[in-house]
Amino acid sequence: MKAGKIVVLGATCGFLAAAIQVSVLIGARQAELAPAARCDACLATSQVEIEFARLEQRIAAALVPGTAVGPADVRLRFDALATRAAALDLPAIRTVLDQDTAAAATRERLAGALRALGPDIARIDQPGIGEAALAALAPLDFDLSRLSAAADRAGLARAAAAEAELARLHRILTAVLACLFALGAVLLALLGWHNRQLGLARDGQQRSSEKLRAASARLAAATAEVSTVNAQLQARNAVLDRRDRELGLQNQRFDAALNNMAVALCMVDGNDRLVVYNRRFAELFGLALAPIPGLLFADLLGMATGPQLEQVHARQRALSAEAGDTNFIQEIAPPAAAPHEGGPRTVSVSHRPMRDGGWLATYEDVTERRQAESRIAFLARHDPLTGLCNRAFFAEQLDAVLAEARRRGTPLAVIALDVDGFKDVNEGHGPAAGDALLREVGRRIVRAAGDGVVARLGGDEFAVIAPGAAAPGALATRLAEAVGGPFAAGGAALAPTVSVGYASWPADASSAEALTRHAESALAAAKGAGGGAIRAFAPDRDAARRARRALEADLRQALANREFTLAFQPLVDTRRVAITGFEALLRWHHPGRGAVSPADFVPLAEEIGLIGEIGNWVLGEACAQAARWPGDFTVAVNLSPAQFGLMDVVSSADEALARSGLGAARLELEITETVLLDDGEHMLEILHALRARGIRIAMDDFGTGHSSLSYLRRFPFDKIKIDQSFVRDMATRPDCITIVRSMAALGASLGMTTTAEGVETPEQFAQLQAAGCDQAQGYLFGRPQPPAQMSFALGADWASRGVAAA
Repeated sequence: MKAGKIVVLGATCGFLAAAIQVSVLIGARQAELAPAARCDACLATSQVEIEFARLEQRIAAALVPGTAVGPADVRLRFDALATRAAALDLPAIRTVLDQDTAAAATRERLAGALRALGPDIARIDQPGIGEAALAALAPLDFDLSRLSAAADRAGLARAAAAEAELARLHRILTAVLACLFALGAVLLALLGWHNRQLGLARDGQQRSSEKLRAASARLAAATAEVSTVNAQLQARNAVLDRRDRELGLQNQRFDAALNNMAVALCMVDGNDRLVVYNRRFAELFGLALAPIPGLLFADLLGMATGPQLEQVHARQRALSAEAGDTNFIQEIAPPAAAPHEGGPRTVSVSHRPMRDGGWLATYEDVTERRQAESRIAFLARHDPLTGLCNRAFFAEQLDAVLAEARRRGTPLAVIALDVDGFKDVNEGHGPAAGDALLREVGRRIVRAAGDGVVARLGGDEFAVIAPGAAAPGALATRLAEAVGGPFAAGGAALAPTVSVGYASWPADASSAEALTRHAESALAAAKGAGGGAIRAFAPDRDAARRARRALEADLRQALANREFTLAFQPLVDTRRVAITGFEALLRWHHPGRGAVSPADFVPLAEEIGLIGEIGNWVLGEACAQAARWPGDFTVAVNLSPAQFGLMDVVSSADEALARSGLGAARLELEITETVLLDDGEHMLEILHALRARGIRIAMDDFGTGHSSLSYLRRFPFDKIKIDQSFVRDMATRPDCITIVRSMAALGASLGMTTTAEGVETPEQFAQLQAAGCDQAQGYLFGRPQPPAQMSFALGADWASRGVAAA
């Protein structure tokens, strides 16, 4: 039966393949009968006949005098006929035409006539040429008509043959499909019989499976019962194992905790026998590390390497007899096993009696802690470097001395001293030399101050409280002279000097705080006068100093209080007279002072080290504002020399651009020449790193520095900004306009943009246009405006000001 199925299946596949093959042949024959296949030759010959007639008509029209037909028209029809005639050479058309000998000959004669006529087309209107052409073409009129007829007959013959072949293939396909149908019926009958046999076998298998499942269920029940008993036994064993492990772990934890305690511990029972002690107890009193439970404590005392344990236990026993619980401090010698620990140790003992008559005691070595507490107490009132009073202790001492002076009615002076050039010593010779200098200056002041109180107030500033000083100026001079004199530190020969300021009670102040403040005010005046100066307190100087300090305090809070804003002044292209960018300018709006001039607060910010934080905010805010502008306007931000030392300019620029999404090419950083004066090579590396990111670098106030041209050679600036002093004087000083022209020409030759600052009149703008400046900036185009009031185009009245594009 299996062999029969294989035979039937093979025959079916064979007939199916034959049917597919016949279907493919039928498709091919039907393609041959497509109208396009039959009509290509007929269409081509018809188009040749039509174009031939049009050519003859154009030649005849060209021969008639007074007509508009000329050689060009004839050439057009000739080219069209040549194109149609060329189609007769295509393989599909040529195959049809070559079946008729006369048609093939006509095609050849037409090609020859066209080749002969081609050279005469250009002079077809000359006498005799047109007539000759018509005579040469006339014999082909009838032949071309026969050519079209021959093409049609050939196409019809091919179609008839293809249709006959197609009918034969259809008969073959019908026979093959009938055979396939018969074989399919046989195959279905075989499959039905086979499926019936499979059903009978499956029913028998299911009955066997049910019997097997029943037997498996009985076996599983017996196995489950055995497993339950085993599980109960295993659970009992697991509980016992877990308890054993937990007990061992608890013992390990207890031992680890006991021997890793920072304090020593000892436990004794009611029979005065040892229960346990830890490693720290053994180390503290020189005992063997392994305790011996049950040992009499009296025997343990004898095992110690020194008398320390016996001394402590004697006091412990005496105090506990009186009060039970007791805590006390005991000083003991270091154990014999650790003589390197030096002097006596301080032990804090905590003794607790137990209900069974025994006791538990802890022993903590607090030597280092008590020493640290003493050290902390000292440092809280003294300077760690010089050992002198610090500012807090100085204030306490001054309060006490002033109270005594009031009681006695004696004068009092506070003298403040500052070491001149200390920063140079610290940076030039190293911190060790600076520390040595401060210690030596402190010693010299102490020797010269007599019974006065000497303090180091911080940094390189010292102060002296001089009770009973009737002539504080003389004392100040004596202190300054005492500090002077050669001094060697770190291999360097130093000659320190000090600036001195002083104030007296009751003449200059009524309180200790005011007396100190006035002495420091006088010191500030002395420092401003130069090294080695001595100044007494003057009220007018103190007022200015207080005003500056108040401004400094407000400035430190301005950024956190959101008091800073930015204003933007337009940069104008001198050729197009259009705004191309803006310069960001910092503004401080103080709630009480109003608008504070940048000239007042920017130098102060640089001096107190706030310019880095403020500059970082300006850079981020300027980029954030520019990212919201329409178009591609640039934004320029000024960087002061101090910012390069107080902030990472490259990282700040990267962060500002990343947060705002502003393109680097739209950011312009303006620096002055002084940036490159100190550590010029390092500054050049920073500028190159910024420029590599696509950020533009401009030199501000060009021409006012020390060596502008040398910096242009060392770094390829993108822009130079001509200082407004040159622009302002162009109308009155011819040399200024000459300098401006030279700067503009220099910028152009180096590929740098030139921007003129401080443009206020149309005449100045016209002069800058003539001088070749690329950009202009000033009140003529607009004052700095907050973001909400910015205009990105010049006003409508701009043309009325008499300014025109270059």
